[in-house]
Amino acid sequence: METISKARLKLLRALTQRKGREEQSLYIAEGPYLLDEALKAQVMPRFVVISDTPAGRRDKVQALMERCARENIECVSAGEADFGECADTVNSQGVLAVFAIPQYELATLLERHDLTLLVLDNIREPGNLGAICRHAAAFDCGGLLLLKGCVDAWNNKAVRASMGGIFHVPVFADLTPEDVMQQLNAHGVWPYVAARGGKPAFEIDFPPKTAFIIGGETEGVQPFWNERDVIGIGLPQTDKVESCNAAVAASILMAWRFQGRRKDR
Repeated sequence: METISKARLKLLRALTQRKGREEQSLYIAEGPYLLDEALKAQVMPRFVVISDTPAGRRDKVQALMERCARENIECVSAGEADFGECADTVNSQGVLAVFAIPQYELATLLERHDLTLLVLDNIREPGNLGAICRHAAAFDCGGLLLLKGCVDAWNNKAVRASMGGIFHVPVFADLTPEDVMQQLNAHGVWPYVAARGGKPAFEIDFPPKTAFIIGGETEGVQPFWNERDVIGIGLPQTDKVESCNAAVAASILMAWRFQGRRKDR
């Protein structure tokens, strides 16, 4: 196995920052679990970096290297210091994979006759976004629409928290609420904004094409949605806490919607 080149080390360092990811249209997925999930999903990395001193199970790393060889995926090695500079975790398991950021057509997705979407507004915490992506994959969400100001979906922590969901769910980033609303209306998608005191979500018969708008815990959603009289929906809860975590609320709504869609089939 060849040693990683200086040019690729420079690339990896750039990909630890949002600007670098956007300029290169690439991102890093760290750890053997994510590489394994990517290969299962037939999402192939550009190349894989293996630490000279990997932690954890060497047999699992070796098995992944053999799978990469069969798929003609290049693996290169990196010294402990160089690898640690590019890894995001403190105790890395010694595997990094570089992937292309996929490009999707939102208009094509919106043409589907049966569709659940999440519109994410002011989601700042990468762990929250990753968890939302994970459960979006679990509950057959068609895509995540990230408004301007949300954390980068390709952030290393967000990718790890997705537990492989990022390989299954289309992500559309840097959108404006005006553009999203126009697109939803044009394609017959009904928007619902998650809000305390809204109509009980479990009592609503959601239409075939539904979008849930989820705000961050600190700021909530932008005033835009209330100004457009978007229907507010809420979850049953006690008064012991102000609200649910954004990822939890999104997951409950997606699960409820998923169950309803299964009954209709």
